[in-house]
Amino acid sequence: MPTITLQVGQCGNQVGQALFERLAVQSAAAADRAADTELLRWGPDGRRRARCLLVDTEPKVVNAVLAADAEGLFSRKQCYMGQSGRGNNWAFGYNQLNVITSSAATRPVSQPTRMAPGPTALGPAWISSTATEDPLQQEFRILDQLYDGIRREAEESDGCPNFLLIHSLAGGSGSGMGSRVLEHLRAQFPLSHIAAASVAPRAAGDTPMQSLNSVMALSFLQAYADMVLLFSNQDLMDACQRTSVAALLPGGLAGGSGGGLSDINRLVAHNLTGFLWPLSGADALGGVGRIRDAVATVAADPCTKLLETWTVQSHPNVAVTGLWADSLRSLGSLMPRADPLRGNATITTAGAMLLTRGYPSAAVPPISAGGAHSSLLDAYIKSLGPHGAAPTLIPDASLVLRCGQPGIVREMRKPAMTASASVSMPSGTALSSGNKPLASTSTSPSLTVVSNRSNVIGLLEGTVQRALALCDAKAYLHWYARHGCSVEAVREAAHTLLDVAGCYRQVHRLPSDG
Repeated sequence: MPTITLQVGQCGNQVGQALFERLAVQSAAAADRAADTELLRWGPDGRRRARCLLVDTEPKVVNAVLAADAEGLFSRKQCYMGQSGRGNNWAFGYNQLNVITSSAATRPVSQPTRMAPGPTALGPAWISSTATEDPLQQEFRILDQLYDGIRREAEESDGCPNFLLIHSLAGGSGSGMGSRVLEHLRAQFPLSHIAAASVAPRAAGDTPMQSLNSVMALSFLQAYADMVLLFSNQDLMDACQRTSVAALLPGGLAGGSGGGLSDINRLVAHNLTGFLWPLSGADALGGVGRIRDAVATVAADPCTKLLETWTVQSHPNVAVTGLWADSLRSLGSLMPRADPLRGNATITTAGAMLLTRGYPSAAVPPISAGGAHSSLLDAYIKSLGPHGAAPTLIPDASLVLRCGQPGIVREMRKPAMTASASVSMPSGTALSSGNKPLASTSTSPSLTVVSNRSNVIGLLEGTVQRALALCDAKAYLHWYARHGCSVEAVREAAHTLLDVAGCYRQVHRLPSDG
């Protein structure tokens, strides 16, 4: 199943650049050429090309990506750029409104239309489905050009494509234009699965308007995306400070310390590669894409579609029989276990999809006396800690396990977690098995987890709290009003996210804070 990637804004293009560098390395190491057809395509000259579009409202970052593209993965025909930027303003990025200044007043070209009857956890507070670009200025024609580029890219696919949006929540282009693109994709490709890789800003602050931008962008992600891989800038920075992360990144951490933008971008790309790369060529050709798989298992509930993903690789000196335990131990140390945005509350896990690559048969328990399935599941549960330790699993969780080619889905349930053949499962957890490790360390098996966890609650509620505080203080809202977005729209989007946080509390069986 082809997947078209849309890299929007500075963050989206830098992460996308790192992602396709990793995918190109993986493609070169793959024996099965069909495996890379999901994210890459082969041109008539025999060279790999990325299935992606590069979008930004200023040319600097896109030009830098093209200049650094030694593999020739990107083409200038795939680039859609403005010249002036969007000033860290979601409303400007979304509406593309030109402000007309006269002696009488300053007014936008048009106003967004309101939705009825109001916001819910399944829809945004308002949308504008009409083109609002000023036809007199080429700067505001970027959306028309982009929509035509999306259509052409989709027509070159062999089937109904999936889409992956890579962007940040804090800026104007990534959050605002990303929301507009997401709305267009859902309207024009209703049968496609749409995923987003969204980078959330630090609570301490990256830009003054980040909370307002994040609230609006998250409300559109909730409405139009099928799943959202949410990357917290703070969690990524913390992970890059650990020496164990250096082994995951080609060349180690920049400067030997970690935590810089380059390290963060490469870590996000590493995690996305583990999730997106097909488990086999048959998967890529047969429409068994990882996005569709994750939507059907981990993000099946449309109210709880905000997920996280991490990828680890085994140490080359680990004995074969200890590979699985070593990978789970590394994964458990990498994933945050307490949520600082909720007073260091324990993070619970309601579902996870595990993707394994390159594990020798000796590393997997034999199928006897309960089977490899329950042995692997039991090891996974132990790696998360016993009940009451962090991160914990909700009691009535279910687990889907895939092994072999083709994958066979099995769901098992039991009230209590034990070490026997039947074990308690996390809700919507799925394991899949492939036979090729990631190319960054070609001899090391890799383990990727895509999980539905309760740390989303702290991020949502904290972002909403800060955005509503700005609304109450009437801070920066004149910049939104100038481009067609009212304070009422922000408040309704904030209440949408509170509904989503409430859904997560219900799924994770957590009490309300107020």
